[in-house]
Amino acid sequence: MLDTILDELKKILKSRLLPIALIFFCLFGVLIYRIFTLQIVKGEEYQENTDKRVEKTNEIKATRGNIYDRNGVLLAYNELSYSIVLEDTGELKTNDEKNAMIYKLVQLLKKNDDEIAYDFPIGLDEDGNLYFKVEGNSELRFKRDIYSAKSVDELTEEMKNATAEEVFDFIRFSTESNSPKFGIGEEYTVEEALDIMTIRYIMFIETWSRQLDNYVPITIANDLSQVTVAALKEYSDILPGVEVVEETRRVYNDSEYFAHILGYTGLISAETLQDMEDEGNTYYSATDQIGKTGLESIYEDYLRGVKGTETITKNENNRVVSTSDRVEPIAGNNIYLTIDANLQKACYQLLEKQIAGILISKIHNGTDSGSKGISADNITIPIYDVYYALIDNNVININKFQDEYATDVEKAVYEKFLSKQKAVMKQMKTYLSFHSTAATSSLSEEYQEYLDYVYTVLKDNELLLSSLVDTDDSVYKDYSNGKISLSEFLQYALANNWIDLEQLDIGDEYYSTEELYTKLIEYTIELLKKDTAFNKKIYHALIYSFKLTGKEICLLLFEQGVIEYKEEEIAALNNGTISAYNFILDKIKNLDITPAQLALKPCSGSIVVTDVETGEVRACVTYPSYDNNKLANTIDSEYFTTLQTNQSYPFMNRATKQTTAPGSTFKILSSILALEEGIIGYNETIYDKVVFDKITPSARCWSSTSHGKVDVSDAIGVSCNYFFYELAYKMSQDSNGNYISDKGLKLIQKYADILGLSAKSGIELSEEEPNISNRDAVRTMIGQGDNLLTPIQLSRYVTTVANRGTCYNLTITDKIKDVSGAVVLDKKAEVLNQVQIHEQTWDEVTLGMYKVVNGPESSISSLFKDLDKVVAGKTGTAQLNKSNPNHALFISFAPYENPEISVTAVIPNGYKSSNAAEVARDVYKYYFSNEKDKKKMLESKVDKPELDSPGFQD
Repeated sequence: MLDTILDELKKILKSRLLPIALIFFCLFGVLIYRIFTLQIVKGEEYQENTDKRVEKTNEIKATRGNIYDRNGVLLAYNELSYSIVLEDTGELKTNDEKNAMIYKLVQLLKKNDDEIAYDFPIGLDEDGNLYFKVEGNSELRFKRDIYSAKSVDELTEEMKNATAEEVFDFIRFSTESNSPKFGIGEEYTVEEALDIMTIRYIMFIETWSRQLDNYVPITIANDLSQVTVAALKEYSDILPGVEVVEETRRVYNDSEYFAHILGYTGLISAETLQDMEDEGNTYYSATDQIGKTGLESIYEDYLRGVKGTETITKNENNRVVSTSDRVEPIAGNNIYLTIDANLQKACYQLLEKQIAGILISKIHNGTDSGSKGISADNITIPIYDVYYALIDNNVININKFQDEYATDVEKAVYEKFLSKQKAVMKQMKTYLSFHSTAATSSLSEEYQEYLDYVYTVLKDNELLLSSLVDTDDSVYKDYSNGKISLSEFLQYALANNWIDLEQLDIGDEYYSTEELYTKLIEYTIELLKKDTAFNKKIYHALIYSFKLTGKEICLLLFEQGVIEYKEEEIAALNNGTISAYNFILDKIKNLDITPAQLALKPCSGSIVVTDVETGEVRACVTYPSYDNNKLANTIDSEYFTTLQTNQSYPFMNRATKQTTAPGSTFKILSSILALEEGIIGYNETIYDKVVFDKITPSARCWSSTSHGKVDVSDAIGVSCNYFFYELAYKMSQDSNGNYISDKGLKLIQKYADILGLSAKSGIELSEEEPNISNRDAVRTMIGQGDNLLTPIQLSRYVTTVANRGTCYNLTITDKIKDVSGAVVLDKKAEVLNQVQIHEQTWDEVTLGMYKVVNGPESSISSLFKDLDKVVAGKTGTAQLNKSNPNHALFISFAPYENPEISVTAVIPNGYKSSNAAEVARDVYKYYFSNEKDKKKMLESKVDKPELDSPGFQD
């Protein structure tokens, strides 16, 4: 047995496999030893190091709450979209590597027309110069972050005054300890460096400024196109750290009708973020969306929801290996408004039609402006003003005329412009020559306007230093009064050091006064050539000299895609079958060209509808409006610029922010005051003498013929100014019969307080403060003086009259519910004041309002004759000046016997109150009609106002 064993051992020892077996045995022993060391001896140490390197907590954004109308119609919601998130990665160690990756990412985005979600505070203008996009405190805060200062106060004067180019170079190249150290090499252009810098900056802000140990994922771009998403997945190997994630974007239904109410969301600004953090609010990060305007901003805390969190662990290859401690986000609350979406949309459309109809009634085929400058009663609109308005308001883009792919029509128009520009500049050089003594007032209107604009350009560009100009100087006064030439004034300004010579780049060389002046004019001429506003003045001259024809203007509308391309219409214009005048009128009638695009007067308006029993707002309409979808999430910069330069000011919420004199609508307050204070009895009358000469200067009634003897209700019904003048005079007299205006003004203020006219309406939107006049009691009594009120404030006023005394703080919010449907906030209109006046006073005042609409002497009764419901109201016409049409106002309620709703309509520069009354009539007709008739109303074409007679009407 032993021999057998020994023989087997000898065989094994002689085997060639023995060395291999021994090697494997040794390796296996080493492996066991290493495993023991890693897991047992040093396991705890390695585990701690691994956890510290890869474990971090991420935020999970909450879904924003929806917004609904009172009937559950969805107005604002969230839609699934794709975003780019830049995660930290261990693969990119150096600046060169990071910058190269970001460059590739930006180029991919640009190729597919997607944009970076951030707007860097430094930009590049058309001439290739760097400039700050922010100013004031925002600029200082940006510099504070760039120079790594803890506060603005730590910045040196040199840092505070650093130019955009100096800051750019510091960010790009500096390696100082307080620099971000981006190290963006010179192989990148300035524009490319700005793109890289934008992303590097937001990465820097999210880590350094918030003093975080771990890198925070940064959302680089939102709402990606499918092409970009596919490309990012394809090139993921060369874009380490870049991930495509599913997020939500804010969407608004029927946006233009609700934009001023809802507002929009957007990326939180650095300034807002800093302000919040200063206040201890650390909820937001630089990549968060926040309500910017409207209810989105007002109810931000309700809508935003609560963020969730999760802890993730990554391995050494930066891949997620586990997720733990997940806390689910809580969706934001849903808001239900008091607004009726269908009524809101209808009011907007009816208002737009009414304004377009007014324009049609005033546009004529000529060059004169009627009574403009003499009287506001019958101002007309020359068709040539319409042609020019299309250029002036950028509907026709003159910059496209010189594009490489400009059409034949665009090229032909541009040639006319260049020829005219050359002639204008030649003549301007003559008028601005060193020896010119031609006083501005002696020149043609065209060149007076050009030279006045030169002064404006010099001042706006700070060549002429306004702070140094002595406005009491005799030479300045002579220039201002047109007695001397602009050339003489500018030479005087040079001699008095009112001109900033540094901009002329003269260095240290010596120049005579004439040489300096010549350099100033050469510099100014170059500024004018690039100045869009000045070039538009040249186009104005071309139009009014008939060198740029109406037909060419109409063809440009087709060429630039402003209106739908129709060959038959183009042919009709070219062969003269239809004139440019009739073509434009037809396009306005069809709303292919809108009042907002023309920005003539009128071009705007507002309507407010309330439930008079509850103080709830059913419609709050502003015209014109805008598409808030293009501003939400990521701003469409081109569209935003278009809105900013639009002369119809679409950003303004005219219902809550535009103040006008209330005109004769104020006479309701005056009547209540007079009856309650015993200034006049219920059956007492006053004889209208037309001219009220008890004050100097005297005041006149709007009518040139007497209304005879009138009581309170009659005075409201015919809007007799003289009646209210007499009341104001009586209540302003002291015991000796002396007229003391302040005495009457105090009474007016008292009743303005009682009726809610001296305070904001209470609506949950940004609103202008009202102003009750503090001068001239007699004129204040009829709504003139310094009275300034918004449509929403007039709406609360008439709501109070309609319900006989309950003055509400109006509300646009009904309820707020959480995601489970539980009511978080049940919003009711609060009562500001319960007006305590005699029932007979209400009877007299509302009877007067009935007579305004239905009385035998009513000027607007024909408008309401076919309406099923009886309306009571008060017209108002507020005169601005003799060069602009009057403002048109109408406040009302219906039905007269048992009021349900009030309608307030205001059309700035709407010529006369009947125009406002007519659109209010249409609102009532829509509100009280069946669905079939409502649809028919909205489908009808634009027409002239029914009461289209010239002259003043109150």
